[in-house]
Amino acid sequence: MKYITILTVFLFNTILSFGASIDELIQEAYKEVKEEKSQDSFDLALKAFNEGVFSVALKEGKTYLNLYEKNDIKEGIIIEMIAVSLYRMYKNKELFDHLLWAEKQNIPHDILMKIFQLANNLYIEKKDYKRLKLIKKRFSYLLNKKNKYFLIDEKYRNFKPGVNIFRLKYGNIIGENSLYKSDKNTTLIEIAKELDLGYDEIRIANPHIDPFDVQKGMLVLIPRKRLLPVKDFNFGEIYLNLTEKRLYYPLLIDNDPYVISLPVGIGTDDNKSPTGSFKISEKRKNPYWYVPDNIKEEDPTLPDIFPPGPDNPLGTRAMRLGNTTYLLHGTSKRFGIGMKVSHGCIRMYNEDVENLFEIIEIGTPVHIYEKNYKIFQNNHIFIEIYDLSETDRNEILRNLSQRGINISDNFIKYIEKERRGYVIPLY
Repeated sequence: MKYITILTVFLFNTILSFGASIDELIQEAYKEVKEEKSQDSFDLALKAFNEGVFSVALKEGKTYLNLYEKNDIKEGIIIEMIAVSLYRMYKNKELFDHLLWAEKQNIPHDILMKIFQLANNLYIEKKDYKRLKLIKKRFSYLLNKKNKYFLIDEKYRNFKPGVNIFRLKYGNIIGENSLYKSDKNTTLIEIAKELDLGYDEIRIANPHIDPFDVQKGMLVLIPRKRLLPVKDFNFGEIYLNLTEKRLYYPLLIDNDPYVISLPVGIGTDDNKSPTGSFKISEKRKNPYWYVPDNIKEEDPTLPDIFPPGPDNPLGTRAMRLGNTTYLLHGTSKRFGIGMKVSHGCIRMYNEDVENLFEIIEIGTPVHIYEKNYKIFQNNHIFIEIYDLSETDRNEILRNLSQRGINISDNFIKYIEKERRGYVIPLY
């Protein structure tokens, strides 16, 4: 009844206004009704998925694809949503067929990678080696890494292109996502350390992997594609977003724009890391740790002064933030980067802090934020989501509406479930 009413009103108003032919009017009216129905199916599919009703999500998702005629991010999202639903329902054959079909649809590379990842991992879990062999051969190109670039300046040779130093593109977007194939039974913690990532960021980018049971041959999505925390940044200044537990340092190398980006560990909920603007006021190699009274109260066995060495909690380098007691420093612990683990200081892998130490000068500005999401617009609109509150979701919807983009709360909730921790295009 709803769509008949729309059709009737459209025809009546258009006849009055333009005197168009009946055939043209009917064609335009049905097109409008079809778009209206497709939008309803899109929203219902995501709502059902978010509520865990995967059979309804599949049905409405397929209805949407039959109605929708554009090739855009919404189509890609539904194709991905269908794949995740099939994965969650352990439908081996259907997921195999869907993957082969999806490859032909010209969907974004990241979405096809995720569908391949889901199929690969499901076949390993269910020991479906026949289909696993077929897709590994067919989709091996998705595992191929792009050619790396090389830095001429010796000062930056210790950074790894595409891993912790990136060319700046599209205004303030860096990096490309990729797939990592595990060559042994392992954990996401081990993989994060191997690939210079933080634990939380690799975990939220892989919601369908048990972080403590990554089986041999499984594929892990490596989230490298990121937005800088602010749109209007300055080269030569450090930007750190506590929510994503990551540091960004944009700089010019031979007049070309790059960004050094490194994972960090931050303060716990009871001992939060600071936010605001600071400057590097002190740099120390192989630092002594003068144990604060509050930490000694927690562990009276600690000495007043902890000497340099492999067990020093400050690691091999330390840089002070302004006149505070907070430091950017290394760590003696094997794990903990990308987590809330410290008493407020910013922890880094020793190798990362050593490389950063060599290029950072005293007086370098450091800006620390706590942003649960980031939005950037040039010719398209991009979003990067972490932990959202209801207030955050409403802010995102208002922000996008002001830019002329109207999407539903169900769309945002889907992104929060399935596409966290790296930048995606919206329109």
